[in-house]
Amino acid sequence: MGEVEERLLDITSCDESEEAKENQGSKSSGAEQSDWKWWLQVAFFTFSTLAGIVASTLLGKVYYDQGGKSKWLVAALQTAGFPFLVPFLVISSPKTPNPEARNPLSLVVLASVYIVLGVVLAAAGIFYSVAIDYIPASTYTLVNSSQLAFNALFSFFLNAQKFSPCIINSVVLLTFSPMLLLFGQESGESEVMGNENYVLGILFTLAASAFPALLFSLTQLAFEKVIRSESLKDVIEMTIFQSLVATLVTLVGLVVTGEWATLSREMLDYEPGVLSYVMVLVWTAISCQCYTFGAIALTFKVSSLFSNIVIRLGTPIIPFLSVIFLGEEMNGLKVMALGLALWGFASYVYQHYLDEKEANNNINGVGDEAQDSTEQLKISAF
Repeated sequence: MGEVEERLLDITSCDESEEAKENQGSKSSGAEQSDWKWWLQVAFFTFSTLAGIVASTLLGKVYYDQGGKSKWLVAALQTAGFPFLVPFLVISSPKTPNPEARNPLSLVVLASVYIVLGVVLAAAGIFYSVAIDYIPASTYTLVNSSQLAFNALFSFFLNAQKFSPCIINSVVLLTFSPMLLLFGQESGESEVMGNENYVLGILFTLAASAFPALLFSLTQLAFEKVIRSESLKDVIEMTIFQSLVATLVTLVGLVVTGEWATLSREMLDYEPGVLSYVMVLVWTAISCQCYTFGAIALTFKVSSLFSNIVIRLGTPIIPFLSVIFLGEEMNGLKVMALGLALWGFASYVYQHYLDEKEANNNINGVGDEAQDSTEQLKISAF
C-alpha cells in the first residue's frame, strides 16, 4: 500500500506540475501581449526622438542662416515647448488613485531632482546654440556622434553598464570619427567662418554631446533610485519640470546678457519675414520638446544607453537632409566620418542583438529543463 500511495502522490505532483505549466503558458501569452504593447510604445518614442532631433537641428541652422543671432534664445527654445505636454499630462493622470501605488515622494526630493536635471539640460542647450552657429548642421551632427561614447562612460560609472568588445569598438569609432572633421576647414566648406570659429564649434559640439549624455544617465539613475515608478505620467512630469527649470535658467541668461533687447529688431530684420521668424521659433520649440520627451521616455522604458543609440540613428539622416534642404556640402572627410559613425552604431546594435539572443536562449533552456524534469517524474512514478 505504501508503494501505491507514493505512486499516487507522484502522479498528483505530475498533474500539479502540468497545471502549473499551463498557468505559466497563459501567463506567457499575457506577457507576449504586454511585449507587443511595450514595443509599440518604444516605436512611438523612437519616432518622437528622431523627428524632434532632425527637425530641431535643421530649424536651428535655418534660424542662424536667415539672420537670427541670439544664442540664448535658441538655448531657451530647446526647452520652452514644455506647455505642449501639459494636456498629455492631464490625460495620462489616473482618474482614481491606485491603492497599491508607492508613497508620494517629498517635495524637496523631487524639486532637487528636477533642479539638477534642469540645470544640466540648460547647459546642453546653451552649448548647442553656440555650436550650431559656428559649424554646418551636417558637421554638428557627425561630431555629436561622440555623445554615445560619453553616455557609455557615464553609464559605466552611474548605471553599472557592462562593456563588451562590440561596445568598446563602438565607443572608439564614435569617439574618433568626428576628429576627421577637424581637418575639414580647408576642404572648400563655404559655411565655415574661419579656422578659430570652426575649432570652437567642434569644442562646443563636444560639450553639447557630453551634457545630454550625463543628463540621460542621471535621469535613468533618478528613475531607478528615487522615483521608482513605471507610469507614463512620471515621464511627462519629469520632462515638464526639468524643462521648466532649464527654460528659467536660459531666460535669465537672455535678460542678463541683454540679448532680449535686440529680439524685436532681429524679428523685423529677419530675411524671410516676421511670420517665418515666429514659425521657426514655434516649431523649433515643439520639435525640441518632442526630442526631449522621446529621449527621456526611452531612458525610462529601456535605458539611457538605448536612448542614445536611437539618437544616433539621426546621424546619417541629418547630413543628407542638410544637403537637400539647406544646400550644404558633403565632402570626402564627412563621408569617411559618417562611415565610421555608422560602423560604430552597427556595432552597438549587434551587441544588443547578441544580448537579446542570449536572454531568449536562457529562457528556453529553463523551460526545457522544467519539461524534462516533469517527464522523468512521470516515468519514475510508474
